[in-house]
Amino acid sequence: MTGERRYPAPLIAVSNPAEEADVGRTKPPTAKRQGTLPDDLLFRSDEESARRLALKSLAAARTAERRLDDRSDREALHDFRVAIRRLRSQLRAYRPQLDNAVRAKDRKRLRAIQRATGAGREAEVALEWLTKQHGDLAPEHLAGLNWLSSLMLERRRTCAESLDSELRTSFRRTAEKLEERLAIMRSEQNLLAEQPHVSFARTLANQVEAHGTDLLVNLGQIASVEQTEQLHQARIVAKRLRYLLEPVRAYAGEAQLVVKRSKKLQELLGDLNDVHVLMREIDRSFEGSMQEKARRLRNSVRGGDLERARREASVSEWAGLVELYSRLERERRELVATLRDRWLGGDLDTLVARARELAQELRSADRPR
Repeated sequence: MTGERRYPAPLIAVSNPAEEADVGRTKPPTAKRQGTLPDDLLFRSDEESARRLALKSLAAARTAERRLDDRSDREALHDFRVAIRRLRSQLRAYRPQLDNAVRAKDRKRLRAIQRATGAGREAEVALEWLTKQHGDLAPEHLAGLNWLSSLMLERRRTCAESLDSELRTSFRRTAEKLEERLAIMRSEQNLLAEQPHVSFARTLANQVEAHGTDLLVNLGQIASVEQTEQLHQARIVAKRLRYLLEPVRAYAGEAQLVVKRSKKLQELLGDLNDVHVLMREIDRSFEGSMQEKARRLRNSVRGGDLERARREASVSEWAGLVELYSRLERERRELVATLRDRWLGGDLDTLVARARELAQELRSADRPR
């Protein structure tokens, strides 16, 4: 004996956050068990709680993906896209905590799936808006509406076909492997440390504060409401703040208020983004419709159907496209006015202040276990 004080080796803990009763279990837990979060979620290690939240989001995404088989389910694509977005948002927010379970190729595949569903969802939003315009359009504007609607229908069909093949297969394989890795947690703890692990409450507090600051930077420094790219980034930050807090609303009093306010801001910025997307689509459509019209006229003339060629020549989609564009511009102005007068006029500061108060509440609740 040399009198040197000896410390035990770090404890190696192996646990399944989704199924605590079966420590050695390798079979993925059921979606039902994944949906259950512990009452002390905030005070468990940040890695364990992050894994539990990711497992819950992953289960929701797998459920939404299966709904795509039902062609009559008009919300299936939207819900699947949102589920993927929520999952990616959590994997991003808790990247350090999930680094051992989530690989770069998992993130890459999920990003590819979300991007592939984006075109289909944008087409659905456009078709919903175009349907609402049909009732009070003048006859001379219908050709433009019909042409744009046909374009959106074809885009939605193409997206649905791509989802029915390799993308859905890729998602299922990725989800299965990701679930297996998330469910089994291996960690080291020094039992002599005053606080054996970083609590989830502390990590969540840091994330809430960081998201609030990002939102203030992206929206608060906008010099003009015409800065569409910066508005788009602000929408993403508001969405991430909402997705960060929605799963933990029951654990912190201020969380629900922050979720409600960030959701309202996200919806406003989302509506504005949808308008911008469709306006850009119409802008590109002027040239596209001209080329399509030229092709139809050429085919009719070459086929000897001169009567059809005359009818084609007398009808123009442009008048309808201009009318649709002008309606979108009016909607854009109304949304911009709401953003400027309400959010940039004070509600943004209130939202960020509430987020910071929530972060402080979480830090105050944090305690050694």
